[in-house]
Amino acid sequence: MKERVLLVDDEPPILRSLARLLAFEPYALVVASTGKEALELLDQAATAVILSDYHMAGMGGAELLRAARLRSPDTSRILFSGHIDVELIRSAVNAGEVYRFLTKPWNDDELLLAVRHGVERCQLMRHNRLLNQRSEEQNGQLKRFNAELELMVASRTEALELRNRALTLSQEVLDGLPVAVIGVAPDGQVALANDMARRIFPGLLPGESANASLPEPFWAWSAGAFKEGSSLMVHGPLGPMRFEIMSLGDRGLVMTAIPLDQSEESPSGEHPHLGSPRLPP
Repeated sequence: MKERVLLVDDEPPILRSLARLLAFEPYALVVASTGKEALELLDQAATAVILSDYHMAGMGGAELLRAARLRSPDTSRILFSGHIDVELIRSAVNAGEVYRFLTKPWNDDELLLAVRHGVERCQLMRHNRLLNQRSEEQNGQLKRFNAELELMVASRTEALELRNRALTLSQEVLDGLPVAVIGVAPDGQVALANDMARRIFPGLLPGESANASLPEPFWAWSAGAFKEGSSLMVHGPLGPMRFEIMSLGDRGLVMTAIPLDQSEESPSGEHPHLGSPRLPP
């Protein structure tokens, strides 16, 4: 789309001269003979440059450009006048109301260059505004993402803390049992061992191989205990105990050791023995 350039002057011959000068430029030209008409045109469509005479009946050029700045901040505002007023120029430029000031009669090349630079300035202002808008949107999205991430981390942390407390409680419950409990993973590693199990087998540590941590008779017996459904009676450092195996399928197995009173020991043959397993003293 062609950039829009608004020409304002209350003298028709001046407007025609400006229109002829800019006719071969790639702009969409619109003209106004009063400040009020110029503001109405400014409200109708985006305008890259407004070029206004200073001395006009009714609303003057400086007042017009001041109002134009409020309505369309990105529009480049050019003021021209047949009378050079240094104080006027200084005050208008310092207030940011005027982008360029040209004298009348103007130099054609100077006026064309001023309009071209005004269009480029407007385009740059729009581009910067768009980048700022996108940056604000991205920052907003980033803030929302960080907030959501913090909530997720907090929720995950809370869940992990609950799980750790549950695991700690489970271990405390296991350690408080009057029964030795040993969990063995499918790969043969010790998954858990409660306090009594560690007292019976001091070298039994989670993560270690059960085959290396348990005496050979126990490991040999446990391999066939699933099919036989048998238990093993032994005398160890904690007195007589009965070892049993419970299969967890593809999750491994659990070995339990139940302390027995001397009176509870079964006659030989009721509980299969693998010789006399040696337990740590």
